[in-house]
Amino acid sequence: MQLVGIPSVQIDAVWPLVEPLLAAACRRGRDKNAPEDVRRALKARELQLWVAWRHAVVALAVTEIVRHPRKTCCRIRFCTGRERKSWQPYIATIEQWAEANGCAAMELIARPGWSRFLKRHGYATTHIFCEKEL
Repeated sequence: MQLVGIPSVQIDAVWPLVEPLLAAACRRGRDKNAPEDVRRALKARELQLWVAWRHAVVALAVTEIVRHPRKTCCRIRFCTGRERKSWQPYIATIEQWAEANGCAAMELIARPGWSRFLKRHGYATTHIFCEKEL
C-alpha cells in the first residue's frame, strides 16, 4: 500500500474513486460539508487530498494548512477508509509533508477511537469537540 498526495490538477481524474468515501465522511460530520464543497476547495488548493492505494482506493485523508496568529498547523479535516490498521501509520507521511510546508503542529478532530492510536504517535488529547443541533 502507498499514500499518494493528489495534485489539485488531478482532482477531477480521481474524483469518481474518492467521492463515495468522502460522501460518507461528510454525512458522519453532520453534513457541514458536501463532497462538492470539498472538491471545489481541493481544486482551489485550499485543501489537500491524500489517497491510500492498493490496486484501488482503500482510504483517504483531506488536510488543510491553517495559519493561526502564532503558529501554522496542518489540520486533518477528513480521514476515512477500510483496513484502518494498514494505512494509519501513513500519518507520519502527512506530518513530514506538513513540516516541509512550514507547519509547526498537526490538528485534527476525530472520533474517540482515534485517540488510542494517536497517543502512541505523540499526540495529546487537549480538547474534545462536541456538537448539538439547534
